[in-house]
Amino acid sequence: MNWNYPFETTEYFFIFFFILIYTAYIIRTVRIARQLQTTARTLILKLFLRTISFSLLIISLLGPSFGETDRQVQSKGKDIFMIVDLSKSMDAADVTPSRLEKVKFEMNRFVQNERANRIGIIIFSNEAFIHVPLTYDGAALELFIQSLQTDLLATGGTNICDATELAYSKLMNAADPDGRSKMMILFTDGENNASCSGALYNNLRRFGIGVYTVAVGTKVGISIQQNGKPLMDKNDKLVISKLDENFLRTMATAARGTYYELNNAKNEMPKLTNDVNQAEGTLVDSRTITVVSNKYYYFLGAALVLILLDVLITIGTFRL
Repeated sequence: MNWNYPFETTEYFFIFFFILIYTAYIIRTVRIARQLQTTARTLILKLFLRTISFSLLIISLLGPSFGETDRQVQSKGKDIFMIVDLSKSMDAADVTPSRLEKVKFEMNRFVQNERANRIGIIIFSNEAFIHVPLTYDGAALELFIQSLQTDLLATGGTNICDATELAYSKLMNAADPDGRSKMMILFTDGENNASCSGALYNNLRRFGIGVYTVAVGTKVGISIQQNGKPLMDKNDKLVISKLDENFLRTMATAARGTYYELNNAKNEMPKLTNDVNQAEGTLVDSRTITVVSNKYYYFLGAALVLILLDVLITIGTFRL
């Protein structure tokens, strides 16, 4: 038999306390019996029951374990690129505190839940760049997520298709002999400059790359602030940034992906995390380990039975 916890000061204290209290109890019971000129014959039986019960409780406290079983442990991994829109429209505040700040918060939570997977970050506006290559380093990912700002890229505009092409290329050419499952998560308001090519969608479907499109913003939209003032276009008209839901839904459908919403009224990131976790990953590691389990409940159950029996047995110190 093995023990999960060592015999320490706590157990010694309980034993000392039990002996002290029970000695006082025996002395008092015998004294009362003598005063009544009788005997407490069941006292010995009580002592026997309570000593065994106490011993069983101490044993259960130490966590006894016996018997061994073999259990197979499998590790399945995925390669995931998070694609983040850093165009100026992501500073819009129709999502509190802003679209980009909300995305950064949700990305951090996602990374914390996906420690077993390799995750990378691609940033884009009119052009796309690798911000973080695929890595297991969650701390580095969180650091680079915090650095995301719309002024990180010099070019303006939004080219979602170029960013998706880059993610596809990096996923397909990733140095990975195990052929891990491949996914991309797109965070954008959908204000795209051009439509994506049919070849891109065909490749995404053909190679089974999971596409998760997160629509950030509202269809009503809001003006964009720049240097504390509303942003104006070339014709001095107020620029209103609106979520292009139709484009993002079309993109998700064409790639056989899934569409999610992220705004003040609706947050489907928990659903996205669940869908990613439920998606079939590629077996990375498999091993058999020997497991011993804590069998404290056997001893605890026996102790409770003896305590119940103890309650039912009374000590008679006098007869009528």
